[in-house]
Amino acid sequence: MIYPINKQIYTLTIWGLLALFTLACSDDDGEGIDPPGITSGDMQVEAGRGTEAAINLALNAPSGIESLSVSVDGGTAEDIPVNTGATTQSVTYNYTIPAASTLGEQFTLAFTLTDQGSQTTNYTATVTTGKLIETPATYEFTRDGASSVFYGGQKDRLDMVEEIKSVLGGGDAGDLVSEQVLLDMYANTGGNGGGNFTFTSDRQLKDKTFAPDLDDNFFEDLFAGGAAASTNGNKGITASNGTAGLIVRENSGNTILVDENGREFTQLIEKGMMGSVFYNQIFNVYLSDDRTGDEVENVELVDGENYTPMEHHLDEAFGYWDPPLDFTSPWPEEREDEDRFWSHYSNTVDNVSNGMLGTNETIMNAYKEARAAIVNNDLTTKNEMRDELYESLELVAAAVCVHYINGTLSSLDAGNTGEAFHTLSEAWAFANALRYSPNKKITLEQLEQIMETDFGADGNFWNVTSMGLNAAKTTLVTVYPDLDAVKDDL
Repeated sequence: MIYPINKQIYTLTIWGLLALFTLACSDDDGEGIDPPGITSGDMQVEAGRGTEAAINLALNAPSGIESLSVSVDGGTAEDIPVNTGATTQSVTYNYTIPAASTLGEQFTLAFTLTDQGSQTTNYTATVTTGKLIETPATYEFTRDGASSVFYGGQKDRLDMVEEIKSVLGGGDAGDLVSEQVLLDMYANTGGNGGGNFTFTSDRQLKDKTFAPDLDDNFFEDLFAGGAAASTNGNKGITASNGTAGLIVRENSGNTILVDENGREFTQLIEKGMMGSVFYNQIFNVYLSDDRTGDEVENVELVDGENYTPMEHHLDEAFGYWDPPLDFTSPWPEEREDEDRFWSHYSNTVDNVSNGMLGTNETIMNAYKEARAAIVNNDLTTKNEMRDELYESLELVAAAVCVHYINGTLSSLDAGNTGEAFHTLSEAWAFANALRYSPNKKITLEQLEQIMETDFGADGNFWNVTSMGLNAAKTTLVTVYPDLDAVKDDL
């Protein structure tokens, strides 16, 4: 008996055979098997330069893992070890961020997973260069547990100026001052100032002096003038218009040694070095592009040291300001003896009118943030803080100049010539310090007017008037408007 063919069953059987055939074929060449996959929670990773950024990947390949590779920014692919044949595997890929990379620089990592059926899948992660450190509370930086800060040369030079000032103090008291002693201390003859320093050092002040001042024998002339004037002082000759000698400071009864124009040698030399050496080195050397510009080495450490050249150069600029490491605004009175030279005078003007200037904190934060930015290779912040330092350090000199103009005005009103000449000598020296910034707001013509006319016609303090002093003050406040609100409180 012949049974009729059921067409529906026949059709299903044919399709079933075809499906089995297809499945058999796919077992041979991988087609029809689920494709491989990569999953990860690390699509965007951040780490500091020179450190490793970990990217955790979960691999899945039903036909078995064949290979895994990664390409950075479209470069040559690098094979990553995998368990060949495994269907799943967890892999951590550690990407070392180049030590020379800058903060915020990004790297694109393209991963490719291939299974044993030659099917592939891709996954892309982005690595961003983040911070190695945050800005610290104090000016203290370390690497591998040891300090990376050193500015011993700057401390030596500040010590030298202190000891030169002591020698000049003898002249103020009527002692003879030796020109040769001052020259030896300035050039640090024999490593001990010709036997006049209480310490030894291979540094000196002369070779760090502003080059035009060296050419003009600025300090050598002051040394010679001070030594010559001291012969008058030693004889008890009282200074007068046109005659160098001693003049009494009325408030204390102490004497000071002045030249024929009434200028005090101790102040012109001490504060002169604060400008021509300390400010010059900060402004024209260590904050310059040659020392802290973007192209300065900031990866490799100086041979035998724990700092990069760029780090060290910023530290040296900090050393010429030389504040306590935790300097801030306001600074407690019981710790006033811990600042000196420029940090001392920053503190002098810092808290006037309820801290309106706040120079201590502004400058300290700029130094700390610049140093941290250098560690992080954050060039934008580093350069912003360099600009802040130029501006704020210049403002300190202008503010202190106004401070001493105010003192001179008070002394003139009281008829105290000795006190007036003492503070006017300081005002003259701080005005002179404004010359040294390459980014100064005030012009050389304005400074010449202040120093050689407003402070006394023909540069002679005996000719000084309240009108001239107020003119100088007005010029400074106009050029530095931050001083306007505090001009009478400084």
